[in-house]
Amino acid sequence: MKKTLNGLAKLTRFDEYVYFVIITTLLGVASARGTFDWRFFVIIPANWLAVGFAFMINDVEDAPDDALAHEKSRRNPISAGMITPKTARIASFAVGGLSAALFGVLGLWPFIFGLISLILGYLYSYRGIRLKTIAFFDILSHCLMLAGLQFLTGYFTYASKLGQNWFWPFTFVMAVSIYGEIYNEIRDIQGDREANLQHTAIVLGERTAHILMIIVLGLGIFAGAVSLIMIELIPLWVFFLMALLSILFVVPKILRIRREDSSMAIQGSLQKPFERATALALLLQYILPWLSDLLKLNLF
Repeated sequence: MKKTLNGLAKLTRFDEYVYFVIITTLLGVASARGTFDWRFFVIIPANWLAVGFAFMINDVEDAPDDALAHEKSRRNPISAGMITPKTARIASFAVGGLSAALFGVLGLWPFIFGLISLILGYLYSYRGIRLKTIAFFDILSHCLMLAGLQFLTGYFTYASKLGQNWFWPFTFVMAVSIYGEIYNEIRDIQGDREANLQHTAIVLGERTAHILMIIVLGLGIFAGAVSLIMIELIPLWVFFLMALLSILFVVPKILRIRREDSSMAIQGSLQKPFERATALALLLQYILPWLSDLLKLNLF
């Protein structure tokens, strides 16, 4: 039983997206000018479960191939023998069903966008289609499934229609997600070529893909600046808190960087601390004013 539970926990790969889902969801909430209430305790878990479903079904579908590669077989709890394919599939659809139910509690539009996220999560890895192996569709489905749709479910949890503040924050989260996917494809390009995959980075070539990654990063920075300065998506104190937390979380990582580490390795090691700092700051954006009002401190 313990082995099965450990396998199921590993199947979710929760640590890979826990912070990023908070960021994309709360940026959607902020764009809709949402407030801290019971819906926070529904929309964030709903998006966690939706993304978890995508990761879980990916390991279910990839298990036969992962079993042939030593490193991948250890990472995949199914090919590693920790859980059976049947157990993993049942658990995956249970997680997807619970996610859909939570989206349904939040209203029609969160349910629609949440359902689209779940469907994309399935088609991304399902062997009959495998969007992740189709050039350009891999990036589009990835950025929607793991960023854009979380933003939209968060947005429509607090708004009934698109207003004036959604476009640039939405562009920001999409650009960051596209950047991350291209980064991953470039990092794994040699092994994927040997496996005869035809995703975007392979079709474009490593140099062109790298240029595209830089362009998307620039778009993301611009969209983020517009969201922060012109739309005032988050208060200035949250931005400074985010910067302070980033320094606290990132500095220990920087001190452990070795000279021989590649730029890709350095970037990968710094990503999680930045995500953690941003997620915590965005949560405190809502929690601290709520506590201030509750305790009648009038700090905000």
